[in-house]
Amino acid sequence: MTRPGYQAIDKIVHRAALVGRVLDQRTLQPLPGVVVAITSGPPAWAARVAALQQGQPTARPAETSTDRDGLFRWLDLPPGAYTLGASLPGTRYAATSGSITLVATAVGKLDLQLAPTTVTGLVKAGAPAVPLAMARARFADSDDVGYTAADGSYTLSPIEVGTARALEVSAQNFITTTQPVTLSQGQTTTATTITLTHS
Repeated sequence: MTRPGYQAIDKIVHRAALVGRVLDQRTLQPLPGVVVAITSGPPAWAARVAALQQGQPTARPAETSTDRDGLFRWLDLPPGAYTLGASLPGTRYAATSGSITLVATAVGKLDLQLAPTTVTGLVKAGAPAVPLAMARARFADSDDVGYTAADGSYTLSPIEVGTARALEVSAQNFITTTQPVTLSQGQTTTATTITLTHS
């Protein structure tokens, strides 16, 4: 008879593993601290989780977090179909999910990408208006800041969502201009083109 919270030895060794990485969908840079969870799995996995939580109610064998390189892993899993979810606290990224089927004696690999909340836009100046480089774009209520490229474009990502957040654009010898921008989690918003006037 197996005690609560324990399993027979022959049920523990499954020789299947799951490894992966979580990346920023826009930059493809690894994301540390992402919570990755197995949201569904084969019956053998569900039984294993239930058995572990009988003896350790606070145990969370279905959850892990990515390391500094965005990597996560589970070892010794029953083979079968799994669905994973990944998320970060806050609204700078949208949650995502992915599925994989694990085969006994093999290592399954699943990379996930979180879509960042992003704003892009264009800054111009002069008459006729031409792209303005090195203009500063920032949100007045945060430290999110960026500068326009040679073509006048800018990108701020990842940023927190908000309704009518104040986007402030400034440049030397020009009058600072502010416009409201509404941002949706995990979406890219293109702000209205801003044309600065000389001070």
